[in-house]
Amino acid sequence: MSAGEGRYDDRAKGYLFLLMVAMVVVGWVWGVKLIYTIPPSRVAAAYWYAMLATPGEPRLWILPGIGFASGFAIFVTVNQYLRTGFGGANYLYKLRGPKMVSAAELKDNTQENVPQLSIAGIPIPTRTEREHLSVTGSTGSGKSQAIAEYIESALARGDRIICIDPNGGFMQHFYREGEVILNPFDQRGEAWSIFNEIVTAYDVTQFAVSIIPRSPSTEQEGWNAMARTITSEVMLKLAASGAGTTEMLVYWLTIASNEGLQAMLADTSAAGMFHGADETLGSVRAVLTQYITPHKFLSAMNPDEAPFSIRDWLANGNGNMWVTWREDMLQSLKPLISCWVDVICAASLSTDAGQSQVLHLIVDELDSLEKLNYMGAAATKGRKHGFRILPGIQSYAQLDQTYGKNDATTLKNSFRNTLSLGISEMDTYTAEEISKGLGEHEVVRMKKSVSTGGIGSGSRASTSRESVRERLVLPSEIHTLPDLHGYLKFAGDIALARVRVRYQTRPVVVEPLLLIAAKWTTPISVQRAGKPLFGGGDALV
Repeated sequence: MSAGEGRYDDRAKGYLFLLMVAMVVVGWVWGVKLIYTIPPSRVAAAYWYAMLATPGEPRLWILPGIGFASGFAIFVTVNQYLRTGFGGANYLYKLRGPKMVSAAELKDNTQENVPQLSIAGIPIPTRTEREHLSVTGSTGSGKSQAIAEYIESALARGDRIICIDPNGGFMQHFYREGEVILNPFDQRGEAWSIFNEIVTAYDVTQFAVSIIPRSPSTEQEGWNAMARTITSEVMLKLAASGAGTTEMLVYWLTIASNEGLQAMLADTSAAGMFHGADETLGSVRAVLTQYITPHKFLSAMNPDEAPFSIRDWLANGNGNMWVTWREDMLQSLKPLISCWVDVICAASLSTDAGQSQVLHLIVDELDSLEKLNYMGAAATKGRKHGFRILPGIQSYAQLDQTYGKNDATTLKNSFRNTLSLGISEMDTYTAEEISKGLGEHEVVRMKKSVSTGGIGSGSRASTSRESVRERLVLPSEIHTLPDLHGYLKFAGDIALARVRVRYQTRPVVVEPLLLIAAKWTTPISVQRAGKPLFGGGDALV
C-alpha cells in the first residue's frame, strides 16, 4: 500500500498479519521436526506427508496454535501501540507540525520516576504541570471522571486542593474530616466575610474587583467601575471604624438611602458620584444590589464561629477547601461564589513563593460563573507560588459572553495543557476552536494521476509527491467522540494522543450538603404562618 491509499493508523496491519502467519508456519515446521524423523533426501516428500497428516494429528496443532496465539497477541499489542487516533490518510513522512501518537506511547513518553499528576490514565510531565490544564466537554462527556482522577493523583502525592464543586460531586468522594467548606447554606460552612481578608487600605480596592467583576461591555463597565469605587470606600470606612461586618456592608450598599450613603461618603473619592442625574445613581445602585445582595446569605452562619480568612488559610492552613452549592442555589449564590474564587486567585499571588507544597484550584463549570478578574493573573504569575489551575469548561461561547472574546482568549491561552472530550453537535464553535487549537501538520503523500492521449494511444499513469497541510483533528471528529474519549495535548513539543478516561465508581464518604437551619433555608410557608403582613394588618395564614 502506498502512502495516501489507506488510513495512517492501518499502515502496519499488513506487516503484522504476515508476521502472525509466519509464526504459525514456523510453529508447524518446528512441530514436524519434533514429531517425525525426516531423511535428508526426502525433505519435500516428508513435509508434504506431514501437511496431509496434520488434520488428523493433534500433536501438529500445538506449536502452530502457540504461534498463532503469540502472533495475534503481538498483532493486537503493536497495533494498539501504533494506533494514534489520526483519522487521515497514510503519508510518506511529516515535514512539520505536531505529532500524534497512541495513548500507550504517550504514557511511556511521559512516565517519570517521581509521583506525577494523572489525567485520562496519562502521567502529566512535571515540567508542564505548571502550565495548568483545562478539561473541555459537553454534559455527559466524562469531564467529572477526568477531573476526579486528577484530584485523586494530586491528593496521593500530598498536594492541597481548592475545589469549586457544583452539588458537592467531588467533595462527597474526597473530603477528609476537618477540611474547609464554603457554603452559607451548609451547617459545616465557615464564617467568612470579605472583611476577614482586609489587612491594608489598598486591599479594599483589590477585593472590590472580586466582589463586582469587570464587564466585557464598555457601557456596563462604566456602571460597574462606579459601583466598585463606592464599594471600596464603604468597606474602608467600615473597616476603619471597627464596624466591618457583612451585615453593615449589605445595609449601606443595598438598603441605606441615597442621602445616607452620600453623607457617609462625603469625604471620599466616591463623593462626586452623588452629584448628577438620579438615573446614573440608580444604575449604580442596581449594580450594587446585584452583586452585594448574595452576601446577606452569609448571616445564616453561626455568629459564634471563628472568623475564617482565605488568605490566612492559604498561608498557614492545611488540608483542602470545598466551595459547594446545590444546583438550585446557583443563581442566588453565583456572585458570592465568583467572589470567593477571585479572592482565592488574588490571595494566591501574595503567598510565599518558596513554599514547597503545590496547591491546585479545581473550577468545575468555569463558564457558569461570573467573570473572574484575577484568574488570568493567578494562572500566569501564580506558578512560582506553586499554584496550579484546572478549569472544567462546557462551552467556549459562554466563556466569550462572560469575559468578552479577547479576555476569554487570553484566559484560554493560560491553560496550555488540554483534555478535549466530546462536544455537542450543535456547538460547532467550541469544536472548531478545539480543532484549531490541537494544531495542523504538513505531510508528504504520493499522488497518482492518469493521463489519456489521443485515440488509440491508451492511458498513462504517473506518480508524484505532494505536500499537504491539514488539521490533526477535524471538528466532526470531536463531535462524534464517544463518552469518556478525548484528545490530550500537553504544552510544548510533546505529542498529542487520543485517550480514554476510565470510568470509576468511588465510595461516598460524606454528605455533599447538610442544610443549615436559617431563615434563608426555611420554607416561606413556615416563616409566614401567623406573622403580620408587611408589619401590620391581618396575619398571613
